Amino acid sequence: SNGIAAVVQLHRLREVLALVGFTGEGVFVQLDADAVAAWQKRPAVQKRVGQLADGHERWKAIRNTDRAFPGGPYVLLHTLSHLLIHSLAIRCGYPTSAIREHVYADYDTGRFGILLYTGSPDAEGMLGGLVRQARSIEDHLEHARKTGALCSNDPVCAQHLPGTDDLEDRPLHGAACHGCALVAETSCEMRNDYLDRALVVPVLGHPDAAFFGRVGG
Repeated sequence: SNGIAAVVQLHRLREVLALVGFTGEGVFVQLDADAVAAWQKRPAVQKRVGQLADGHERWKAIRNTDRAFPGGPYVLLHTLSHLLIHSLAIRCGYPTSAIREHVYADYDTGRFGILLYTGSPDAEGMLGGLVRQARSIEDHLEHARKTGALCSNDPVCAQHLPGTDDLEDRPLHGAACHGCALVAETSCEMRNDYLDRALVVPVLGHPDAAFFGRVGG
C-alpha cells in the first residue's frame, strides 16, 4: 500500500515497566484458625492433601526442583482466592486480569488469609469499586461456593487425580481447570498451580474434604 514503508514480524519482545506511583485498593479475608485446624484433622482432608502432595512430588521429579509443597491450607486459600476473583470482577468494575492476589498461610502462628487487590496506573476500573465489595462478602462467598461446586468440565475436572500420570499431565492440580478455578496468570502469584475445588466445596466424587459445606447447607 502506498505510504507503508515496512511490516516486520516480531516473534518476541521484552518489556520493562517502572511505575513511579499508582493507586490501589483491596479486600482481605481471614479464615478462622480453629476452623482450619479442625478441617486439617479430618481423614478425608488428609487423604486429599496427600494426593496433592503426591502430584507435587511427581512434578518435582519431572522438573528436577526442590520446591516444597505449600500445604493443604495454602491450596484451600489459593483456590478460594481464584473463585472470589471471578465473583468480585462481576461487580467491582475491574476485569479479573486487574485483580491480584496474595495468599497468607502462616503455619507457625496459624493465621490464614487472602488479600485481593488492584494496583493499576490507568483508570480502567472505578476506584472504590473493589473495596466496597467487602460489605457483600457473604454474597461473594456464596457465589464462589456455587461456581466451585460444579464445573462445565465435570466429571472430568472433579475426578482428576494429581498424583497419577494421566493424559492431562496436571500434577499440581486437583479439581481445577480453565472452566472453573484458573484465572489470568497476571492475577495469580503461583502461575495457576496448586488449585483444588475439592478442598473448598464438595465436588463430584470428593464430597468430604471441603472446608465449606454444600451450597445452602
